[in-house]
Amino acid sequence: METGYLSGLNEKQREAVLITDGPLMVLAGAGSGKTRMLTSRIVHLAETCGVQPHSILAVTFTNKAAGEMRERVLAGLSGGGAVGVPEIGTFHAVCVRILRREMALTPFSKQFVIYDDADQLSLLKKVVERLGIDDKKFSPKSMQSAINRAKCDALAPDDIAPAPHDVFTRQMKRAYEEYQKDLMANNALDFGEIICMTYRILRDHPEARAKYQSRYRYVHVDEYQDTNRSQYLLLSLLASREHGGHGNICVVGDEDQSIYRWRGADIRNILDFERDFPGARVVKLEQNYRSTKNIITAASHLISHNSQRKDKTLWTANRQGDLVKRWQLADERAEAELVTSELRRLAAERGYAYSDFAIFYRTHAQSRQFEDLLRRDKIPYRVVGGLRFYDRKEIKDILAYFKVVYNAADSVSLTRIINVPARGIGKTSLDKIEALHAEMKLTSPITLWQALCRVAGDPGLTSPAVAKKTGGFVRIVDHLIEEQPRLTLRDLYHLVLDETGYARELKQEGTEEALARVENLEEFDSILQEFEEDMAGEEKASLLGMFLEQTSLVTEEESAEGAQASSVSLMTLHSSKGLEFPAVFLVGMEDGLFPSIRSWEDNGDEEMEEERRLCYVGMTRARERLYMTGVAVRRLWGDIKYQEPARFFAEIPDAFIEFKDLSHGAAAGTYKTGSSKHFYAPASDLVGRSIDHPDYGRGTLISAEGSGSDQKVTVEFRGRDRKKFILRFIKPYMEG
Repeated sequence: METGYLSGLNEKQREAVLITDGPLMVLAGAGSGKTRMLTSRIVHLAETCGVQPHSILAVTFTNKAAGEMRERVLAGLSGGGAVGVPEIGTFHAVCVRILRREMALTPFSKQFVIYDDADQLSLLKKVVERLGIDDKKFSPKSMQSAINRAKCDALAPDDIAPAPHDVFTRQMKRAYEEYQKDLMANNALDFGEIICMTYRILRDHPEARAKYQSRYRYVHVDEYQDTNRSQYLLLSLLASREHGGHGNICVVGDEDQSIYRWRGADIRNILDFERDFPGARVVKLEQNYRSTKNIITAASHLISHNSQRKDKTLWTANRQGDLVKRWQLADERAEAELVTSELRRLAAERGYAYSDFAIFYRTHAQSRQFEDLLRRDKIPYRVVGGLRFYDRKEIKDILAYFKVVYNAADSVSLTRIINVPARGIGKTSLDKIEALHAEMKLTSPITLWQALCRVAGDPGLTSPAVAKKTGGFVRIVDHLIEEQPRLTLRDLYHLVLDETGYARELKQEGTEEALARVENLEEFDSILQEFEEDMAGEEKASLLGMFLEQTSLVTEEESAEGAQASSVSLMTLHSSKGLEFPAVFLVGMEDGLFPSIRSWEDNGDEEMEEERRLCYVGMTRARERLYMTGVAVRRLWGDIKYQEPARFFAEIPDAFIEFKDLSHGAAAGTYKTGSSKHFYAPASDLVGRSIDHPDYGRGTLISAEGSGSDQKVTVEFRGRDRKKFILRFIKPYMEG
């Protein structure tokens, strides 16, 4: 009679459970039941093979995954864990336990503390300042990112050899060396150092290595495709026969779902497993239990175009299901309208709950259009793994500048931006200014802004240094206030960015987080342009107050909504891994957006393969219905950009796709945007006219589309540079 933990396993899952000794790689395709297989294997070792539970180690990446695995294993053990339990946890949790047991081998004299990202950055800022490194050229955040990448690769400062002309790496190495000294002096570890120090202890102390090789006789690793170099080296020391281990290591993963290269994950770990662990056996879990045949087959065709992968093909016994729907829309507003309309229809006609829907996008900035329309239609939603658009720091910062320009007496907004971007007016200086302001108020009513103006004009009130820095800020705000009545909102916005260097600093920082913030600033530019179009005819001077009122109501509405039990999930594709939904909308599928333009600007084929894996992950989250959408034109920094469909569409056979082009032409019919309908047709009477644009120079209008207030034109400038504009904004520059 079959034991409980084996019942219900398919042939390949069972094979993976019953291979107990030696290195084993389980290639677990999306939705193939890997967690059940992995927990059944651990129970089998303890219940049937006589392995002591405490000598079984299982590591994964999140506390949630570790908790779920622990619960399943304990439920499967007949003794309920009474005679010992397997050690199950994240890489960091397991390593912290080892370090606390081996304190004598660490540089610490007492119990260490763990620094999170904010603590790490705070320490690095002090290091950069102490070393006299120019934090405008080499920001602490860029240093933090580079040091974390080095630790992912198990590189100590001495392992880094900057090229002769690589000034950044040279400065980073200096900061890294000093930062490590400060960490040790503070009895502290950051997350990367937790792994690196554990690895170095096992590498450099044979007796400690032998101790843990004996303790962990069976090692299991979940999501192996997400391991970085330092984690791989650590696992090798624990389990590889080459280093004296038992050789009993079981890794479970899927190279087709390796999407965290930017976070340090090294796909070579899973691709090279058989070379790194001689004699390794491989079991492929290729049966998908999640999705319909059409979804799985379409996704399998797409991923087959990658070269960095193992030979496996996902299949399913599930029903055929609907074809994958691909929609080509005119612009991002039309895209959001149609997605919102479709999920409303499915909820009304097919009985879907709102929690059955997910909208996946490449960047957080794309959420804004969908948030606007879902809120308009009173459809509850939640942004997973990120803030709502207007709650993001960079948007709040810009709105604070707008509020100060509109009302300089707004002390809350003033204190938010007085040192953003950093201009040397830190907490100590601000405390002095606020104390001075409190004294001034005792004799006469005075706002914080008026106090700042006095401080800037009289060094004797504080100090010459504070007066000088405050004066710089006051001059910026004065200039913005003076120019505001003559400027459009977009012009005011760009003046804020130019005067403060806000976007420039983020671009120089160059981290993933910083670049995501820049994308949000691009989206904010589009918001302003849309608002100005909607308010055409209003005086420039009044637009700022109207816009601030609208955004205040939006953010108030958002906080009042609260969490909804049944709500549409909005998230980036990176956040979608490990989740599943009955209906998925994969939006913004255009070359340059998804796949990201950085994928062919940076490392060519390697980056493009990661983008393809990201698309595969998004597709395989869908159980019943999958929609893939793109637009013909998209607003980026206010320009209308012509978008090419994602190249991935050419890699999925037409037999699995139902395609509708709703972007232009009478054949496509009409689509609704806001409260008006738009018919896309050529406007031949416009074509051929000359343009003298203040920014781009001389050009010729080569095509036009649409009608009414939303008509768009394409202009070709010198050098064959083509740009799209809304006609009414380009008309003043047209000749003839």
